[in-house]
Amino acid sequence: MNQNNHSPNKSVAVGCTVIHFAYALPLLKTGMFAQLLSRYSNLGNGSTTFPHWYRYGWFPETPTPLPAPGSITMRLLSYLQQRHPIRFYSLEETGHIDWKTDDIILGHPHPNPDTIVQRAFSSTAPCKHKALIFPIHHAMPKINNFSLPLLDQADQVFGIMGPYWKETLSQSCFAPWKHKITSLDMAVDGAEYPYLKKHFNPPGRRGYLYIGSSSDRPEKGCDILEKTMAKLSGFPNGWIGGGRELSGMKRIATYASLTPSFMASLANQFDFFINTSISDANPTTILEAMAWGFPVACTPGSGYHNIQAITTLSSTDIEYNAKILRDLQFAPEDHLQWLSQEGRRLIETHYSWERFCSTVWNGLKPYTC
Repeated sequence: MNQNNHSPNKSVAVGCTVIHFAYALPLLKTGMFAQLLSRYSNLGNGSTTFPHWYRYGWFPETPTPLPAPGSITMRLLSYLQQRHPIRFYSLEETGHIDWKTDDIILGHPHPNPDTIVQRAFSSTAPCKHKALIFPIHHAMPKINNFSLPLLDQADQVFGIMGPYWKETLSQSCFAPWKHKITSLDMAVDGAEYPYLKKHFNPPGRRGYLYIGSSSDRPEKGCDILEKTMAKLSGFPNGWIGGGRELSGMKRIATYASLTPSFMASLANQFDFFINTSISDANPTTILEAMAWGFPVACTPGSGYHNIQAITTLSSTDIEYNAKILRDLQFAPEDHLQWLSQEGRRLIETHYSWERFCSTVWNGLKPYTC
């Protein structure tokens, strides 16, 4: 599927149900088109005067691979466009959607009350079906408080979540709406993230890799990561991401294009991917790492839990984490090969865009004309 070749959907017609889909705009390459949009958006003291060029899903200059949440936008939009009339809106777009009584609204919650999603879900104007789609995690409820009133108004909720958040949904702030929620597993395209990690460094020289921001967002658990790595100072480590410095970890870059050639060089240096999130729905970086062949060690708070190919870390017990990661450091090569190959198998069989998009479409299809 060519993510950069979306033409306006000719089937949008009067009298037929339209799906109004609001999600994050994907990143654009820093080329001529992006510069043109920037110039137009800065006219009139910062107000956007350029027409909504993305309305029908036209994105001419997106990078490959495209990171989340833009990857969700592009994949789901393309999938739905092939099956039904769609009109696309930016997540941060303000104003009103002009819908008809037979139309469907599918959108990501936004805290700004003037955004089209907030207004659509607070409106009493009739439509056939209102559905939300967004990452669900609940170890830090304040993060999600703004979205809860919208769940009251929603007919259906597609919750992007790992098995941990699904298993604990009944004990969460989302429990009153559990009957509305359909769980979605995140996805990546294995062709864009080739299998690279086919050999491991000798015991004692194996490296730990982290990719993600170190910004002051406690849900990411970077303090746990720092404390854990302090116990493993004798082994190689590295990380890629913006934000503050992480003590005891070597920063490779604040940003890097994760091309196959670049990741192949990292696969030679590092052997394990680690993530210590406290409240993170389903980090795509973990799936990317599994696709490349890195054995993953992460906390349940990352969303991934009770998966044989993934080694479980703790969000509270630093000594336990150090022991588990040290065990991997000296694990037999054949065990690491199994973890690597099993992780890749899951990418190819379970964490696919076909599974993700078809789950959404099958949920909406009964309400289409």
